[in-house]
Amino acid sequence: MTALRCFLLVSTVAIYLITFVVSVSYGINWPAVAVGDILALNWRSQFNMDFVIHLFLLVTWICWREGFTAKGFAFGFLSIVMGGMFGFPYILYATYVAKGDPKALLLGSRAQ
Repeated sequence: MTALRCFLLVSTVAIYLITFVVSVSYGINWPAVAVGDILALNWRSQFNMDFVIHLFLLVTWICWREGFTAKGFAFGFLSIVMGGMFGFPYILYATYVAKGDPKALLLGSRAQ
């Protein structure tokens, strides 16, 4: 669990730093860039579509893990909009709430 937590911490810091640099350099109109890249139908489209599908898989797991509550749907929405900027800290926090128990981490409210 320590390796996972370290990885999530490093990933969180990295994604926030990269997001800051890109936002300062190119602005914050990421939806136009992302949709434009997907519609271009090239390798960047393939990568971005793969990423979107992974995001929806993460959202489905988060909503299910939280018991399909309002909190779960709010966390799911934040995962779609923010990606790893929300997802990495969410999983990191969940490792502490689960007290390092993989079953509790994966099942969340359904672990009882």
